[in-house]
Amino acid sequence: MTVRTATRRRQCRYAIRRDKSACVEFEFPSPNGKAYRLPLVNISASGVSFALDDNDDLALLDSGTTIPEATVRIGDCEIRGDMMLMHLTPDVESRGSCGALFYPGSDTDLIKLRSLIAGMEALGLD
Repeated sequence: MTVRTATRRRQCRYAIRRDKSACVEFEFPSPNGKAYRLPLVNISASGVSFALDDNDDLALLDSGTTIPEATVRIGDCEIRGDMMLMHLTPDVESRGSCGALFYPGSDTDLIKLRSLIAGMEALGLD
């Protein structure tokens, strides 16, 4: 399901394998922009990373861009919140990846995120 990756961040970041049904969904530009569903690359207690596609609209993304009302999906788990983009990293095979801070939208979303991370840790992926 996931693999722990080493980073300079304080929270452990867990890589999501490509065979797992995991994505980030949002509208851009927000609100009332085009809907995007992009593969989730990894997740931590404070952020996410997702793969970009070939869509020219996404070329307008930049560090510091805020995306309200994003949804992170991993299997049946759905967590809503806001994102602030921290970096866009080009990739040889695709358009690259984007790292973002993720702010759960409600107490329920925060509990879901913490439970998801605790489950990954319980599986010995920390």
